[in-house]
Amino acid sequence: MTLQALCETGDEILVPMPDYPLWTAATALVGGKPVHYLCDEENNWYPDIEDIKSKITERTKGIVVINPNNPTGAVYPRSVLKQIVDVAREHGLVVFSDEIYEKITYDGAEAINMATLTGDDVLCLTFSGLSKAYRVCGYRAGWVAITGPKKDASSYLEGIHLLASMRLCANVPAQHAIQTALGGYQSINELIVPGGRLYEQRTLAYRMLNEIDGITCEQADGALYLFPKIDTEKFNIKSDEQFMLDLLKDQKILFSHGSAFNWHKPDHFRLVFLPDVQTLKSALERLGNFMADYKQKN
Repeated sequence: MTLQALCETGDEILVPMPDYPLWTAATALVGGKPVHYLCDEENNWYPDIEDIKSKITERTKGIVVINPNNPTGAVYPRSVLKQIVDVAREHGLVVFSDEIYEKITYDGAEAINMATLTGDDVLCLTFSGLSKAYRVCGYRAGWVAITGPKKDASSYLEGIHLLASMRLCANVPAQHAIQTALGGYQSINELIVPGGRLYEQRTLAYRMLNEIDGITCEQADGALYLFPKIDTEKFNIKSDEQFMLDLLKDQKILFSHGSAFNWHKPDHFRLVFLPDVQTLKSALERLGNFMADYKQKN
């Protein structure tokens, strides 16, 4: 909806690579062109600022920032976010800041709200909801907060309000839940510290993935995911989708292949560390056994 109000056919939106794929799909669905900028695994999966700059054209209208990140688990420092804001300011871009995991960070990592950096001269749309930090996905309750030069963007905001009034039927019980959740006891805080369920599941998954010969993984500073790298030469992997299918058929374990997140090589997959420790341990032991003699057939 926010993209539809902004984009004319052929307008470009900068989207991270890897991404949460609905950002790419939503851009394409409204007639826009998703242009993927690199997040650098060698630099903690932070956005590559020079790559962002190289992708900007006269048709570029906005940039999507997912922080904390799905699928990599990266949490961006203030310095990186400021550089993105500077690029947006220079080129007049709208910032779409997906902060649905803002309360899920580990080991002291700080999720910085982009709207605190964009100021009065960069339009920023901040997205969040109940599904992650409050674990109530079925409520389908989320929101967007708009900050910055709203007077200068009055026609765009009018378009958003028009589309919202045409297409949305409010979930009234969920709206009451939003107020209660935001103002109430923050149970997520118990889960993301040592001894907490999410923390311990993340720690186990990270350790066991890196113990598998041919797989390496950066630790997640936030969110609910790890994005391991596979040695494609060792396993003769040409298709990450086929690799996931082979694993599913042989071990009955389902991961998401990296190219589903618009990653440009067949050398990653996403692990969700929401299952309990025993389930994760069993699954990763089976993954290790599978990888011990796996070679993808041509």
